[in-house]
Amino acid sequence: MSSFSNLFQVLVAGFLLTAVAANPPPHVRLGGLQRAVCPEDYSPCVCDLTANGLEISCVDVTVAQIVDVFYRTRSLDIYSVSLTATSATASIDLPADLLKDKRAERIYLNCPSAASPKLGLTIDPASFEFTRFNTTIFEIHDCDLVAQADLSFLTGFTVLDSLRIVDTLNVAAIATLPANTLTLLKELSIERCTGLETAAFPDLTPARLERLFLSGNALTDAAANSILVSVGSSSSANTLVHFSLASNALTKVPRIASFSKLVSYDVSDNAIPFISQSALLFSSRVASLNLNNIALTAIEGGAFSGDFTFAQVGVEGNKLTEFRADVFKSMLQQMAAQPAGSGGQVVVTGNTFDCGCGLAWLIRDNQILIPSVKNGVCGGFFRFEDLNPDAYINCP
Repeated sequence: MSSFSNLFQVLVAGFLLTAVAANPPPHVRLGGLQRAVCPEDYSPCVCDLTANGLEISCVDVTVAQIVDVFYRTRSLDIYSVSLTATSATASIDLPADLLKDKRAERIYLNCPSAASPKLGLTIDPASFEFTRFNTTIFEIHDCDLVAQADLSFLTGFTVLDSLRIVDTLNVAAIATLPANTLTLLKELSIERCTGLETAAFPDLTPARLERLFLSGNALTDAAANSILVSVGSSSSANTLVHFSLASNALTKVPRIASFSKLVSYDVSDNAIPFISQSALLFSSRVASLNLNNIALTAIEGGAFSGDFTFAQVGVEGNKLTEFRADVFKSMLQQMAAQPAGSGGQVVVTGNTFDCGCGLAWLIRDNQILIPSVKNGVCGGFFRFEDLNPDAYINCP
């Protein structure tokens, strides 16, 4: 075959590949998810038809354009709607019947993250009237809710599983979370927001929360304890599984003994120099306990109680100088009783432990426990597993 014929075939193949890329067939696999051509034109929004259903994303469009899109399209059932509206003023105001008669399983409201100051967001009580029986996830990101007096737009949401408000200012309206919405809510996330520290936390009496994430809200000890009282006096005391108070303004570890199902607790990135006896009592088998980067200098004996057999316990990046038996021995025995590599671990990276007789209980008397301690170092560079037990022979 001539070189000219070879060149011609290569050019034709290249043209065909370009045509397919520019005009994908009705069913193509992008990013590992089956996608198909949407049945309607949602411009200026973008529509993807995936295995989950219709996914509509409106970015840098006006509220009027969003209203028009859902007015002229006919598909009633939508998997997700993600709205990032623009505004010529300092506020994005969502009108009644924003989605018309459409029903969305997931709703994500976003203000432009680059806006400075953040744009205000107001939501009419009837903005999502027709989707209240279908929406399971509702999120708000990067907005200012100073003009949003209440959360009445969530009234009547009967299957709402998760409510998340993230990177948002002035979230005091959380106090008005409708009681009927709380009944079925499983996750409440308010993270990196302002206003929660002074807000009245909602009455959680009917709630049965499983996940409560309150990271990065500048919560003080008093504010955190007030929230714990509200949660602990509700039905959530018997259902809460995961709880985070990371990156706040805590100086003490809030006690969690009243939460009978709690298995994951995170208070990392606070300023908690001391943990007292019985501060961390777990009734269910612990999965993770995060005490990283809290400026911790001392832990009182008996601070931890519960089943830590498979737990990941992090005390990294702190200022501990003692690795004490009355603090860690019991949980290490639980972890070490499992087949090699299958039990939990206590991760102590970044602490400056002393190499003296305070380690004799571990290095000399309980070598079997050492593999359950990760990144234990004393004297700046001596790894626990490399220390000679004979060096502690004269220790009491």
